Amino acid sequence: MFLPPKFMQVERRRCVRISMPAAYDFFGSLIFGSIGLGALLYGRSTGSVKNMILGALLLACAYLVADAWLLWMGGALLTAGLFVWKE
Repeated sequence: MFLPPKFMQVERRRCVRISMPAAYDFFGSLIFGSIGLGALLYGRSTGSVKNMILGALLLACAYLVADAWLLWMGGALLTAGLFVWKE
């Protein structure tokens, strides 16, 4: 039986599957990330430390929290904090 030389043999490579996040994770990160960025920029332009802190926390929540229910609950509470806690 004839075998081709070693350099002509094709190795089989394993495919690595990358799992995509669910739609509610994606939209939660998108919604709370944009609200956080808006609050951060608004606080920066007006000099409001409260808005800058809550905006930074919303951005961190959107990008660092992996569980969907924790993302939605934390984002909702921090967004409500923007409207309830006024200077």
